[in-house]
Amino acid sequence: MGPGSDPDSIRELRSGAILLWEHRYVLSRPPGYFPYEALCGLLYFLGGMVATNCATVAMSLLLLDSFLGVCERLVVPHRHLMAAAMAIHPIYWAASTSTIDFIWALGCFFVGFRLLLNHRHFGAAAMLGLSVGIRLSSVLMVAPLLISGIIERPRDARVWMTAALASAIGVALYLPEFIASGNSFAFLTYYIGEWTWSGHIARFLYKNVYFWGLPTTLFLCAAAPGLIRALAAAERRFRATIIMSLAILFGFEALFLKIPVQRAYLLPMLPFALILLALATRDRPRLLMAITLLIFSYNFVSLNIARADIPDHATRAIIGPFIERGSLLSDVAARLNFARATNF
Repeated sequence: MGPGSDPDSIRELRSGAILLWEHRYVLSRPPGYFPYEALCGLLYFLGGMVATNCATVAMSLLLLDSFLGVCERLVVPHRHLMAAAMAIHPIYWAASTSTIDFIWALGCFFVGFRLLLNHRHFGAAAMLGLSVGIRLSSVLMVAPLLISGIIERPRDARVWMTAALASAIGVALYLPEFIASGNSFAFLTYYIGEWTWSGHIARFLYKNVYFWGLPTTLFLCAAAPGLIRALAAAERRFRATIIMSLAILFGFEALFLKIPVQRAYLLPMLPFALILLALATRDRPRLLMAITLLIFSYNFVSLNIARADIPDHATRAIIGPFIERGSLLSDVAARLNFARATNF
């Protein structure tokens, strides 16, 4: 089926191949994803796209296992249902079977998170730093986690050491991008398109809604007052987890407000949104089950309130509603078309 529906998958394969065979580094796109790009080149050499795609599946399984381990240590309820909801989320599902870096960055973070909770500080620092090296936006997860640890144990030298070592590793992994950009910070530039402010905000809102799907979003909005009250009344032992999860959610929403391009940019906030939902529904598992079923249905059927006049390059919206194939089915169709177009 090819490397994925995202053209960035081809760019990462190309970057890895050039590094492996020509021994020079070319960014797949700013700001650079050096560890994963290098891995792509090696995996593709060993087993083609089957190897690169299957490696992502393996990382996804490790991510889910680490997520379960973290939730068990934090005593978050309904952890198996949350892991199921994450696994069947269409954006997660598609990213988990593709040659793309989203799952790798999130997976390294949760492996590091689990190691940190188990007091294996050197391993935690390495994995958290690697997460940042794979995707720079992982800073929005790593920083709240480490700050939370420092606040809880301000006199523990191991926590400070973990933060310092993770930061050093994260910075060091961007040296290839710095050198490839002519010893400059030009790799930190990005381009999102020439949109009006109204178009920018409309994309932000629309893609937030269709990260979850319209029925799930409406359900969450209706349940929001009760969920907020339940979080506010949560036991004291959950306060640090709630604050950290909210910080990560707001951080990625702020980033997406600045760069409202791909819905997959919101993927790192998914596990933390589910943690908050689990804490808010700790005495109402049926509510969490209903949300999980709505997420599952979005894979196959979507109620769309507006269509772009030009797919992925909208100048105006055509108002619906329209009943369309779901997010996962749309991704499969786009992936097959992309594979044919690039002769995979």
